[in-house]
Amino acid sequence: MDDLRRVRYFLAVAEHRHFGRAAQAVHITQPALSQQVKALEKELGVELLTRVGRGFALTQAGLALQAGAQQLLTAAADLERAVRARAAGTAGELKVAFTRSGSDTDISQRIRLFRKEFPDIEVSTITGWTAWNLDLLESGEVDVAFVRGDIAHPRVRTHLIGLQEAAVVVSKDHALAGKATVEIGDIVDEPIVLWPRHTGPQFYDELLGHIWGDGAPNLVAEEADAEQVLDLVSSGTGISVLDRKRATRIAHENIVVIPFGSNPPRIAIQLAWMRGADAPALTHFLEWWRRGG
Repeated sequence: MDDLRRVRYFLAVAEHRHFGRAAQAVHITQPALSQQVKALEKELGVELLTRVGRGFALTQAGLALQAGAQQLLTAAADLERAVRARAAGTAGELKVAFTRSGSDTDISQRIRLFRKEFPDIEVSTITGWTAWNLDLLESGEVDVAFVRGDIAHPRVRTHLIGLQEAAVVVSKDHALAGKATVEIGDIVDEPIVLWPRHTGPQFYDELLGHIWGDGAPNLVAEEADAEQVLDLVSSGTGISVLDRKRATRIAHENIVVIPFGSNPPRIAIQLAWMRGADAPALTHFLEWWRRGG
């Protein structure tokens, strides 16, 4: 059936069993309604109505059409809504990459809110370090990623979410453990446990530049995950500098998290996506995020 309006007109006639009342219901003239029903019969090659005295009745073909027509119209309306929702970005798929520290911040809560507000957008998530998240963006495996540091990438656009304050983590029996705050000068010569630079070069370089300037830390070990860094700190291998909020969250009883007294390192957390990416769900998500959800 090429024109669903004719199906709607036929249903009105079938419901009211009167062309005049049906015409009023669908807001067209009675002659126009009669012509539309005849055109539908011609298109289908069947009679839908048969004269009975001064009135009419539905033929077997008409009864069959009446039985399935509403389902057809409902499906067409649902499809139209789905198409428009996809185009508007309020339905579809959104693939998100968290950073390991960023997933412990307000970001996770914002994503949950987005899911609640837009249940027709299927949000899938993965968590990795910044360098890996950028690789996922470039390969198209994710639509948007959360990254740490001042990202300089010619194909990636970013939106600053906030700044994470770093803090010093030491074992509870370390000489610094009793201090309420520490200064940069307190740690520059300490043995340091960090993560490998390749997992987040920008964040790594910003942190080292802030604390050690043109010098270098006394690096004694590297671990990719903050939990493993803390295990080495707990064992007395060295101290570390981590995101204060996450370190406080995951620290165990043998770890002390000490804020900087002045000039603490602050590392950017950013939303990143590929330049030119125009998937409607992504565009909608970015607009939603920028206006504060």
